[in-house]
Amino acid sequence: MKKTAFIAAAVMAANMIFPAISANAADITIVVDGTKIDTPAPPVIVNDRTLVPLRAVSESFGFDVAWDAETEGITITDGEVLVFTWIGRDHAFKTSSMALEDCVIMETPPVIMNDYTMVPLRAVSELFGAQVNWDQASYTVDVTFGRSISVTSGLAAKFSAYEQVFAQKYEAYRGFVDGDGNVVNAEIQLENGGVIELELFPDIAPITVNNFVNLASSGFYDGLIFHRVIEGFMIQGGGFDTNYVQKEAPTITGEFIANGYFNLLPHEEGVISMARTMASMDSASSQFFIMHEHSHSLDGQYAAFGWVTSGMEYVNAIAETATGYNSVMNAEDVPVTPQIIKTIIIK
Repeated sequence: MKKTAFIAAAVMAANMIFPAISANAADITIVVDGTKIDTPAPPVIVNDRTLVPLRAVSESFGFDVAWDAETEGITITDGEVLVFTWIGRDHAFKTSSMALEDCVIMETPPVIMNDYTMVPLRAVSELFGAQVNWDQASYTVDVTFGRSISVTSGLAAKFSAYEQVFAQKYEAYRGFVDGDGNVVNAEIQLENGGVIELELFPDIAPITVNNFVNLASSGFYDGLIFHRVIEGFMIQGGGFDTNYVQKEAPTITGEFIANGYFNLLPHEEGVISMARTMASMDSASSQFFIMHEHSHSLDGQYAAFGWVTSGMEYVNAIAETATGYNSVMNAEDVPVTPQIIKTIIIK
């Protein structure tokens, strides 16, 4: 799975209150969809990035904005997606109401100047799909948005709980995006010699990762099979042996948005997530599934807790194996030739 795309940038020192301004405010013109906009405070250029008052961005695009004084957090929405950013923090996250969609890393994070919240225009605009061009000769920022929207005032504030938890989980998601966060490494060794290597994210789904690690370390998964396989969707295993007899394990709390847990990992190709019954959100036990292709309808409904870092060819091979009805299990989508887990190793 490819990590969430971002714009590489340097991190601003935490103790820097006001970065050096390299252009006169009066020289900068902002144009949105062909119309020059006036801002309550002049835009500035800091570290070669144009910062503008937050309200100027929201009003010119028709967005709604909420400000959290306690966390110094900013929530922006166009009615479809959300963008979260914070004063002095260089990562801005774009999400749906259920999952992380994108992230940018800003050379200059949002700052407060003369009582105005100033945000990087390019970073915020591009997260919402706008195109931004800078004309050095005329000191003009030309933004092409191409959409006419008007978000109901107060919508962003309804996601204040998201922003507050996100502020607490900032380092976990920063590490997830940057690839330097806290991970548990594991590998699924297959009976046929294939190895699927995983990174698991205990700071995002601690209960789920701990459960998987404990089961794997105890040898629970040894000799079990991938018993449900749907090409173009996912492969599910960890619950039945080669005789199609279910191996029971205790249930755990479901760590996903619909169950009140702030887990924004998206169900994209290569993501590993926990299976559960439709009867209970807290019914996951040992069975897991690995996404063959993305299926965002699962986002926020199941506890994603890691992703494949190597061995997707073995996931693909299992997904593409012949399946059919199995009379012992009384189920469709069962591999004709058993796809056996030799063991799962926690490194």
